[in-house]
Amino acid sequence: MKESATLAVAAKAAALKAAGKPVIGFGVGEPDFDTPVNICEAAKQAIDKGMTRYAPTPGDKASREAIAKKLREENGIACNAQDITLTVGAKHAIYMSLMAIIEPGAGDEVILPTPAWVSYKPLIELAGAACIEVPSSVVTNFKMTAAQLEAAITPRTRAIVLNSPSNPCGTVYTVKEFAALIDVLAKHPNITVVSDEIYEKLIYPEIEAGLKHVSPGADARLADRTITINGMSKAYAMTGWRVGYLAAPGKNGLLAKEIIKLQGQMTNSIPSFIMPAVVEALTNCAASVETMRKSFAARAGLVYELLRGIKRLNVCKSTGAFYSFPEIHACKGLQTPAGRVIDSAQAFAEALLEEHFVAVVPGEDFGECARENIRISFACSEANIREGLARLDKFVNSLA
Repeated sequence: MKESATLAVAAKAAALKAAGKPVIGFGVGEPDFDTPVNICEAAKQAIDKGMTRYAPTPGDKASREAIAKKLREENGIACNAQDITLTVGAKHAIYMSLMAIIEPGAGDEVILPTPAWVSYKPLIELAGAACIEVPSSVVTNFKMTAAQLEAAITPRTRAIVLNSPSNPCGTVYTVKEFAALIDVLAKHPNITVVSDEIYEKLIYPEIEAGLKHVSPGADARLADRTITINGMSKAYAMTGWRVGYLAAPGKNGLLAKEIIKLQGQMTNSIPSFIMPAVVEALTNCAASVETMRKSFAARAGLVYELLRGIKRLNVCKSTGAFYSFPEIHACKGLQTPAGRVIDSAQAFAEALLEEHFVAVVPGEDFGECARENIRISFACSEANIREGLARLDKFVNSLA
């Protein structure tokens, strides 16, 4: 199994920065905002009250009820507290979901629209399934069509992993586009939908009018076979807290019970004193989330304008999350002034980092269709965006 390309880039960039190099990092998908103060205070108060002992594996009653309330009221998902478990980040939730629904050695397949986050494919394969990639490109705004989905389904299909807004693409399916996908899935009752909605609050109708989040689990036809994944890291700037959660309300909570059983053998609960912070975030932080969302929306617009001005790059608008995924096809076969041949996205990213100290993530690990793309995370200041993309422009123009 390969290491995460995102974490590998972050490690190399950190080493150069530690050596005194002026590195600008567009690699890691981590908000540059501090966790809202009231969330931190809730955790501190929990510690002061002695909330430092073991907690129930899926979380305490208050946190699970807060999540269920949020999912019912904001997402339209019919669920209760017993359908919820808090996990060590959303990645943990995805891993356990796949482990619970895949039968190793049975030839199961999981559909994955690509480009897709680097960890989905390894997690699918670790669970014992074949990963069936459904490719897209900058030309289609990195979105899978209903016809592509239908064509990918076989008698061996056991699940599909959906992610909108998308990491790494920064794109969002419209309500109409999602409805077409849901119509296809509704015809195949043996397919479980794993819906990763970690970026749901980072959607930018300022850039594409009418955009809003869609939860597949809210559709009555899919409700019993959708596992909704979410967490606190992106929208609430809580990456280091490692808080994810999942909701699996189908079949009277049977799947949730099996996942929680697995969790009890893996990690048990998240730290007990973090649970009041989860409740605080979900009930009293809407204003903070909106402030961060507006900032990311402005950055998304800026990044698109700057990238579209760089010759040899092909890019589409970022309408959600905090990523852009430009295509570098026109740079392939060229050389840097130092003599480095750009024969892949990996070579492009390495040369950009070594010669201009700008860290991006090469596209190879995001799917076969992403081998000529790089991921740029704009979870950083406007000043860094302008300086980093100016260096990128200079780098691309230096190729010959």
